[in-house]
Amino acid sequence: MRRAGWLVMLYLAMRIAAHADTGVLVPTDKQAPDPSILSLATMEVEIHVDNGDARVWIRQVFTNHTGSPQEGNYLFALPGGTTVSDFAVWDGPVRIPAVILERKRAKALYDELKSQAIDPGLLEQGERTEDDARRNSVFSVHIVPIPAYGTKRLEIEYHEQIPVSQNKSYFLLPLKPDAYASQSVQKLSIHFELHTAARIKDFAFQGKMLPFHIDQQDEHTVRGTVEAAKLELAEDFATAWTVNEPVNAVEVISFRDPNPPAPLEDVTGPEAAAEAGAKGKGKDKQQEEPGFFEALAQMSAPPPANGASAQGSRTVVILMDTSLSMQWEKLERSYAAVAKLLESLGPQDRFNLNNGVERFKPAPVKAEQANVSAAMDRLRKSHLRGGTDLQKALGEGLNQFNDPSISAEGSALVLLSDGQATSGLIKTGKLADWYAASWKQIPAGRRPKTDVFAVGDDANLPLLRMLSRNGGVMEQLLSTEPVDYKLAAFLGKVGRSPIGDLGLSVSPQVAVDKVYPLEDAVFDGGEARWVGEYWKAQKHVGFRVDGQQDGTGLKAETKVDFPAQALEHDQLPRLWAGARVQALLAQIERDGETEAAINEIIQLARRYKFVTPYTSFLAAPRALLRPRVIRPGDPVLRVHTDKAIVSVIALFPFGLEKPLRYLSGEDVWQTRFLAPTDMKDGSYPVRLLLRDTNGQVYRESKSFVIASTPPAVKVRTDRTRYRAGETIQLKVSASASTRTWKAWPQ
Repeated sequence: MRRAGWLVMLYLAMRIAAHADTGVLVPTDKQAPDPSILSLATMEVEIHVDNGDARVWIRQVFTNHTGSPQEGNYLFALPGGTTVSDFAVWDGPVRIPAVILERKRAKALYDELKSQAIDPGLLEQGERTEDDARRNSVFSVHIVPIPAYGTKRLEIEYHEQIPVSQNKSYFLLPLKPDAYASQSVQKLSIHFELHTAARIKDFAFQGKMLPFHIDQQDEHTVRGTVEAAKLELAEDFATAWTVNEPVNAVEVISFRDPNPPAPLEDVTGPEAAAEAGAKGKGKDKQQEEPGFFEALAQMSAPPPANGASAQGSRTVVILMDTSLSMQWEKLERSYAAVAKLLESLGPQDRFNLNNGVERFKPAPVKAEQANVSAAMDRLRKSHLRGGTDLQKALGEGLNQFNDPSISAEGSALVLLSDGQATSGLIKTGKLADWYAASWKQIPAGRRPKTDVFAVGDDANLPLLRMLSRNGGVMEQLLSTEPVDYKLAAFLGKVGRSPIGDLGLSVSPQVAVDKVYPLEDAVFDGGEARWVGEYWKAQKHVGFRVDGQQDGTGLKAETKVDFPAQALEHDQLPRLWAGARVQALLAQIERDGETEAAINEIIQLARRYKFVTPYTSFLAAPRALLRPRVIRPGDPVLRVHTDKAIVSVIALFPFGLEKPLRYLSGEDVWQTRFLAPTDMKDGSYPVRLLLRDTNGQVYRESKSFVIASTPPAVKVRTDRTRYRAGETIQLKVSASASTRTWKAWPQ
């Protein structure tokens, strides 16, 4: 619904970050939030952590304190490695949930609906194209602004992976603004729930100002709440706990719903005319529904028999990207990271610092205080330069490990960059392949770990992740994210070897399908995770995890039953689908786009409801996305509304005005009317006038389709005779109103 005067568009720039502004609404003519104009009235948060998956649902209500509609920039930062799984906006008392559509179609529909004086909501990954979306963590949302003296409600749900590092896990909900001095909320409600298969030890809420109250705590569960009013958001909601489970043990959780709801139909576009006839049809009864599992294994090597061994000399070559794309926050955070990294080196270690392709010294030098200070002073005095030749910079770094005195033990090539190559090799797949080949040419005894600190919201994550797979690890730091926590985790892994030859085997192998790892690298004391499908209930399925650490073999194994029905861990289908999509996106980055890969990504995103570079959330009244099919003589119009609506009147395009009657048993408003027989086939609007309990009137548009002509279908084959067992290729052309067609042998 659109009211007079709502002529401005609110642009939401959601930058995914682990410690950034959450729900800050800034008037467009201001540099910071102004609570006298726009304020955060209510914030409700539900957090459910199930083993390594955190589902976070947030609803925020903003209030406009002025007598005119307000345009603003809405900043909502989400933690890294998240999947946006739900989105909704509210228009007065009406909640408008979003549906997943193919990205280009969603944008086209969004533009079309705007031109019809309707304001939908659009959430998409990236701000420009699919290529842009694949390579960074930026999301953008477009919705209507806040009316005069009115409110605007927004809902967002996301899933975040919670890793285990050195037997510890950490969850953070960013509340404290980093970019602005303060943000307050009139009412804050947070419900936190943690469940793990492993035993929980030393759970701690790390805040001092938020009134967190633990309602339940045992070995596998923690529940707590925050309830506050008129609160200054001066700290983040942060919790930490130790995973106390047997060393080298594997746990398996599963989910299977044999009767799931039918996947959302694609009911937009010309083919929507067949929707009414298809509505209510379920899945093919012959098609089995898969189950899903997650295997979690905590892997640790036994301590040396003679205690901790002494740390030998190591060589660290730091490649600092100082191109123009690294200016502002990226550069500041990179400086801080380099300083911390150099401070972590001992006097027995050696280092070199490359500013672009220029070296601090011709060869690595001892990490003595004088050398460290001189290197940092030279870096601070350097200037940003246009262009990034990552190939040349990486080559310069690898060349420094040709010294026979260098040992691979503890040594690393550390890259701090956004990965935005502009010269040399710039294609992700080709550059990654070139680096892997060059890295392998270095003798194994001197070959460094490739550790990557990805800086910025727009970092080329596919490329940087591929580079780090050459023996190292990647950590991402976002533009508004404080350095300390991520940097500490990164420095603890620089130069260290992850668990080698880590793999999962299942027996019988035919019991599972499409199994994907969720971690690129797992270190001693970390948790390895895999997700996969299974297709039938089965008892005594064996799971075994193997790896190598410092010459010691690691093994964890167990046996579990795959159930015919298990409904507890409902995050697993989307977790598996997300892993499958990531594998397909990596394939696209390396080998280029294929129609099959893109189609599968779209199908998975629609079925399991999450945003990808090829799909978007579109929030609009469902009647506009799914027109009602009306054939001459079919007299029924049905409308679902909010509970607050007490009256609905329909204004038809052929001059008829009809009140709708509320059917309490079906929770729907309905009227019967006659479509004139002389109406031509096509789409027609119906205007609805809705009145709520307070007497306020809303206007909404619904549409219906006249479809009296059956589709014209032509079928062609390449020949007229076939033998049993041969594949028949059918070429089918049909009129634009055709939605689906099926073929079967007689």
